[in-house]
Amino acid sequence: MSEPSTLQRAILLLGDALKPLEDAFSQSRAVSSLAELGIVVNAGQANSVASAAQAMAAGTAALLQDVSDLTAAIDADDTSQIAAKSLSAIERIVTVINSIDSLQSTISGLGLPPAVANSFAERLFNFLLVRIFELGTGINEILELLAVLDRESINEGSTDPNLPPHVISTFNFGALGDWITNPVGALGSHYGWSTAGFTGEALLRRLGAILGRFGAPVFLDESGPTPALDFVVAKILPRTDLTPRGLGIEMRQSLSPGAIEFGVDDLVITLDTAIDVPFGLGLTIQPPFDFDFTLPPEASSISGEVTLTIAADRTSAAEKFLIFGEPDKSRMEFGRFALASSLRFDNSGVTPAIRADVNEGKIFIALDEADGFIAKILSGVKMESDFDLGVGLSADTGIFFEGSATLEIQLPIHIDLGPVEISAVTITLGIDGNKFPLGVASDIKAVLGPLVAVVQQMGVRVDFELSDNRDGNAGPVNISVNFQPPTGVGLSIDAGAVKGGGFLGIDVPRGEYTGMLQLSILEMVTVTAIGIINTKMPDGSEGFSFLAIISVEFNPGIQLGFGFTLLGVGGLVGLNRAMDLDALVAGARSGSIDTILFPKDIIANASKIISDLKAFFPPEQDTFLIGPMTKFGWGTPTLISLSLGIIIEIPGNIAIVGKLTVAIPDERLPLIIIQVAFMGAIEFDKKRGWFFAALYDSRVIYITLEGGIGVLAAFGDDSNFIVTVGGFHPSYNPPALPFQDVPRIAINILNTPVAKVIVTAYFAVTSNTVQFGAKATLYFGISIASIDGHLAFDALFQFSPFYFIITISASLSVKLFGAGLFSVRFKGSLEGTSPWHVEGTGSISILFWDVDVDFSHTWGDKEDTKLPPISVMPLLVEEFNKVENWTAKLENVNSLLVSLRTIDADVDLVLHPLGSLSITQRAIPLGITLDKIGNQRPDDVNKFSLNAATVGIEKRGELRESFAIGQFQNLKDSEKLSASDYEKEEAGLELSVTGNQTKTSFVSKRIARYEQIIIDSNFKRMVLVFVTLISGLFTHFLGGNAVSRMSISARSQDRKHLFDEKIKVHPNAYVVANAADNSPLESAPVSFMSQASAKEYMANQAATDPGFAERAHIIRPHELKKAA
Repeated sequence: MSEPSTLQRAILLLGDALKPLEDAFSQSRAVSSLAELGIVVNAGQANSVASAAQAMAAGTAALLQDVSDLTAAIDADDTSQIAAKSLSAIERIVTVINSIDSLQSTISGLGLPPAVANSFAERLFNFLLVRIFELGTGINEILELLAVLDRESINEGSTDPNLPPHVISTFNFGALGDWITNPVGALGSHYGWSTAGFTGEALLRRLGAILGRFGAPVFLDESGPTPALDFVVAKILPRTDLTPRGLGIEMRQSLSPGAIEFGVDDLVITLDTAIDVPFGLGLTIQPPFDFDFTLPPEASSISGEVTLTIAADRTSAAEKFLIFGEPDKSRMEFGRFALASSLRFDNSGVTPAIRADVNEGKIFIALDEADGFIAKILSGVKMESDFDLGVGLSADTGIFFEGSATLEIQLPIHIDLGPVEISAVTITLGIDGNKFPLGVASDIKAVLGPLVAVVQQMGVRVDFELSDNRDGNAGPVNISVNFQPPTGVGLSIDAGAVKGGGFLGIDVPRGEYTGMLQLSILEMVTVTAIGIINTKMPDGSEGFSFLAIISVEFNPGIQLGFGFTLLGVGGLVGLNRAMDLDALVAGARSGSIDTILFPKDIIANASKIISDLKAFFPPEQDTFLIGPMTKFGWGTPTLISLSLGIIIEIPGNIAIVGKLTVAIPDERLPLIIIQVAFMGAIEFDKKRGWFFAALYDSRVIYITLEGGIGVLAAFGDDSNFIVTVGGFHPSYNPPALPFQDVPRIAINILNTPVAKVIVTAYFAVTSNTVQFGAKATLYFGISIASIDGHLAFDALFQFSPFYFIITISASLSVKLFGAGLFSVRFKGSLEGTSPWHVEGTGSISILFWDVDVDFSHTWGDKEDTKLPPISVMPLLVEEFNKVENWTAKLENVNSLLVSLRTIDADVDLVLHPLGSLSITQRAIPLGITLDKIGNQRPDDVNKFSLNAATVGIEKRGELRESFAIGQFQNLKDSEKLSASDYEKEEAGLELSVTGNQTKTSFVSKRIARYEQIIIDSNFKRMVLVFVTLISGLFTHFLGGNAVSRMSISARSQDRKHLFDEKIKVHPNAYVVANAADNSPLESAPVSFMSQASAKEYMANQAATDPGFAERAHIIRPHELKKAA
């Protein structure tokens, strides 16, 4: 398979963008599509545009067929077909554009208002342009933020067929120049910045859309007097109380130095804090761009930098971002583009800065692609230029530029010196500040009997450095000559009994060293070793990381009995290396997990293997990896093989990766081959375990198989359980899954450009639903005629309250020369059971005649499908009767200086004299009013409290567990959106004996001192000058005595904590404050541990004071008005 060139990528992109025209302007949909563009026509006008609309649809269908053929030719690497189909597709694109112009002329002659009639082509172009930009993550949202794109909803909510709802998209690319030349003016004209009418609503809405598109957890809260953008760790809100009006950022939790990342595909947003950001920090931004901050009372100062970076990064990928050209030919590409905004805090204030960087840029020119004469005389000559560029603007340094570039020319010379051959010479010239390095390096191959060695890019480098004071060794220039180490060393051996090879890759600027070795001994044992060493961290800082994989494979395998064989063993070890679970899941989808588990042909696939390993296990300081691996087989020859690895991250998670292969009758020439790559993990920080598996490169004879399976078991506060085979029901919105979308189970009976028969299916089980469905797709087509059809059904059953919906659809269409000859369509649904409802639509089209039939019918009574009421007290009593809910514990501060006897196994619970007894449960929250239990209404008690009633036992404190409040209280839709999914509520208590628990019969105190007795009648006491020194030494030596070396001593405990600074996490809290100015209420408690508790307090107060609900509201503590 070849990679598409820039021209072919453009054709494929245009084909995908014009694809909607085929269906939108077909005979049955042309009128409705025009209405969606704001052009409403009557029956007579519709007949006038029918011919031009169908011509455009037919031209689009022919274009899509050429695009499909071009894709197949690229996959098959058929050069002649690629060229032919590219030319044909270009002609089709011109035809479609001409048909759009023809339809515009037809519409202009219908007698419609000129402003409407003449806008068709522009509106259609904008619609298609929005669709093209939609293929890139976040492009449309960014254009909206810059006011380049404006999407206006017209007749929103209208049911009048003459005034259909639609969206008009308008582009104003001239606005880009405004942002470059006058950003303050652009903010003012588009958002009212620097004006008295600035509200910030439009700015926050569009900013939130961008962050949400990149997967950031943001929510636009419009419940207050001014909108606010919640960003988990911070809140952004308009500051209309300032003059001039501006924006405010309030920290909702403290942040320690580190990074927070989230993103989609190749785009990543990173919030990097090289600073301790305190909880309650407030930042204000006022026109034009004045920054100021306020510290919370407990923080005295702040110093450091916070950076927000949006980056498109493929530096670790084999394929870079291609700007133009073709892969492996003349091209321009780059590995990373980043846009960063930073704020530097110090005692003098805030200094903002913004910068853009292009990294690992490359311009590659192969002169043998020129015309015949140049290609002949310069065959094999290649010019390569690597560059990095950076430009930025800082409030204190102004505009700055950074960058470096290197020009590289490779000359093939092929000088044969007996056993040594010099195959190429590479000349490089670079710019590095005031230094100009010139390098000359050679590629050398040596053949020494069975051993072949290859050395790449070894030579000499001469540095010309400019000297300011003319004190260089050559006057104004300082010249230094250095040995240039090779960038790679390869070895291969063929000595009969031993065969194999390996290589060592050296990249000094990046501080990266890679190596591979694979040896086959007597074709019975194969040893493979892969290693990666980094002496620089990804951010360029000094560091060290190491990754190694070693494996041994046996052929034939070692017999284990019952037909099972041991085919291989191995292991993985990583120092300062972490595990990227998202990358491993992507590897399971594509089958590239092979690079971990016993890889094949490592020399031929070296670049892919190294690239995958760097993506799977990126460098990370103070993180370690260890992973045993094994490979089993069954049958002789091997029919089933299983490669399995368990990777343990310290500290961190545990993952299992593997590959299952079934090859019948022989793996060398199988008729049936099924390959499944799987990936599972236990994430202790997120308190969940999950498993994902996907089919790849699988087939039964010629029928290919695809699909995936996913299992999620979350055991933390956000507990959940999901099993899916092939995905979910189309209308079901699953929670955030670690393995993202699960591909449908698909059987491709036929899948060629002219014939397709594909069957897909899925099945899923969640905590409250069962879902399943299937779809069969049929297509046969040649250049003049095609048949297209499908049959599908989807079913979803909900347990409580009971509800189901089953949807069935089918269609069949016959086209001749791209125009519809005959088609029949049906779609219907059945749902129930209280009441039953069936609806559907069917249509038959023959040439220019359409017959549409819609039906809808409801019958049966609307019964109450809710579950009957439930008695709550027995549930709570049952929970407290469970022994597992009772825990005897000893405080961590206590150290047992005695040994306890072994406890009998039949003893359920033993309480230490200094310990406490904890009773907790997770069935019913205490202390709040219960409106329901799940989907059942309580019929006995709706509020519980728990206290100690035994004499001599007292309550030491409350114990809290996480509860989904929506399962116990009736919430409004707005409250469901703003409330947390889980909140800590009272669930039990901790008991201990009354009074002081630490008691003893008596305390013995003794003072040890030295006594000096001198027997001498004429003794005169003299001053002991060394007493002070000796007592100091005595105190010093106490630090190394037996007591200080004990595991429970303060000295031993301090040695376990290397850093004095600790990360403090502030628990969620709520307060009830005055609604008018957010000032504290004197009558209210200081804070509440949950929003439900605060609502309970407000409800109790409102019962005796009806006006209380209007005067007070619930807010976060950082929103309280500070006392003057």
